Amino acid sequence: MASMEIYSGSVARQQNAAAEQARTRLDAGLREWSGQRAALTADDLGRNPLRRVPRGWPEATATRVEVAAREACVIDEQGAQTEASRLLWSATAKLVGAGVALAVPLSIVIALVMGS
Repeated sequence: MASMEIYSGSVARQQNAAAEQARTRLDAGLREWSGQRAALTADDLGRNPLRRVPRGWPEATATRVEVAAREACVIDEQGAQTEASRLLWSATAKLVGAGVALAVPLSIVIALVMGS
């Protein structure tokens, strides 16, 4: 049982490390996109502004950024739905707990007022 937990932890660490590397690539891709976009929109464009950026830059950069963004997500769609459901039940339980916590002192106060 312990070896399974160790393996699971190792896999999770590897996934998190890969996601962190993908986030770094995503940041770099977004910086590249911004730089190329700034080069195209500069005031002194001249006759051919496209000479400032590589041919096909929007598609190539957008594709790289999209892949990096997908890889940066540790959780998949099913995992996200499961997590959202878990958070919903947790929030509901907390609201019920808060209601009970409020009801107990309130009922004591009402009993004291009615008893006097």
